[in-house]
Amino acid sequence: MLDILRVEALKAAELIKESDFAHIYTHYDADGISAAAVIASALHRLEKSFQVTFLKGLNEGVESDAELIILADMGSGYPDIVSQIDANVIIIDHHFPAGRIEPKRKLVHVNPHLAGLDGTFELSASGTAYLVASVLGENSDLAAIALVGILGDKQKIVAGNAEIVRQGVEKGYIEIGRGLNICSGSVRDVLRLSIEPFLDFYGKEDELDDFLKKVGIDAEKDIDELNEEELMRLSNAIVLRLLKRGVYEDIIEDFIGEKFILKNELITNAVMLTDVVNACGRASACSIGFAVCMKDENYLEKAINIWREFQEGVLHELVTRRGDIKEGDCIRYLIMDNAATTAPIASIVSRYLFSDRPFVAVNVKNSVAKVSARSNPKIPVDLGEVLRKAAMKVGGRGGGHRVAAGANISPDRVEEFVKEVDRLCCAELGSG
Repeated sequence: MLDILRVEALKAAELIKESDFAHIYTHYDADGISAAAVIASALHRLEKSFQVTFLKGLNEGVESDAELIILADMGSGYPDIVSQIDANVIIIDHHFPAGRIEPKRKLVHVNPHLAGLDGTFELSASGTAYLVASVLGENSDLAAIALVGILGDKQKIVAGNAEIVRQGVEKGYIEIGRGLNICSGSVRDVLRLSIEPFLDFYGKEDELDDFLKKVGIDAEKDIDELNEEELMRLSNAIVLRLLKRGVYEDIIEDFIGEKFILKNELITNAVMLTDVVNACGRASACSIGFAVCMKDENYLEKAINIWREFQEGVLHELVTRRGDIKEGDCIRYLIMDNAATTAPIASIVSRYLFSDRPFVAVNVKNSVAKVSARSNPKIPVDLGEVLRKAAMKVGGRGGGHRVAAGANISPDRVEEFVKEVDRLCCAELGSG
């Protein structure tokens, strides 16, 4: 299946080699930022000029005089907008394609779904970008940055993703160890600020200190310096805490077991780098996250400060709004005004607090209602399709993956939208 995708990647490479300049438009999350970094690095090595623009969605529009437009982590779900672009276009995406694109000029569409791979779990946008980079030249070191997008989108290390990791390991750019896949820092700091996994210690310092005392771990010790026996005790205690809280059990596999070390990156802890890049994107500092992926040391300290502020902000938001979560017939939902972010809150609630139903977070801000919906593979609902249909019904736009989707709608139609999402979810679950 990768061979099929590689054929399209070769077509993309030909179009890139024909052009002296490319304008890259990419999504503002970790997958989009890392995908842009992979493409930009490959272009730089070919001495091609480029510009990068970060978007929250392709509905924000494409305005460029460039002869070549590269859409990363977006494009497949917006055939109408892509059809209006008067330039050669390369789409490097992993979202499910929706509708027919009628290009004004040349179009190359590199998407795992078009090659029999599941873009939700088997190949991210950054991974798809890495495939394009790999046919442009010797770019195997970029496997490490591709891994940032894979982890950021909570994909599995299977199929195409596994092949990327294998190449990174084989070339010495990725090292696989054993331990906790969690951010770096003092044990107390890491557990208090952790979002993945969400341990619910924020604002509960006494409870955290008691937890560490019972486990017998020095709170001030660097978590990366724990010995094997200490790591085992801490891991077991974390697992027990999560299981008692009724989390989605497959989460345990996400952070206990294999640990990825990125040998040549500014931040060697793959989880930490992923979270820092994601925080920069969510904090509207995409260029700083991009610079870290491009190994610009001048931005490292600022990026880590943004990460810390972001973690604090998300956890504070969750503590503040936790009691406002409501139940529909088949979903849970939260409607917020002027919240800092929605996607991380949706992920935490759906993975760690209520994993039995799809969860929808709506944030009304700047005259737009932004929606993030999350679920898990055990719930037989295609959230991408549900949000696409519900948003369309209220005059908005939506879509995404089966377990992670988003939408933008008018604030005055939020209640109608939520009811329609609930109805569609009930229909898919056979409850309506």
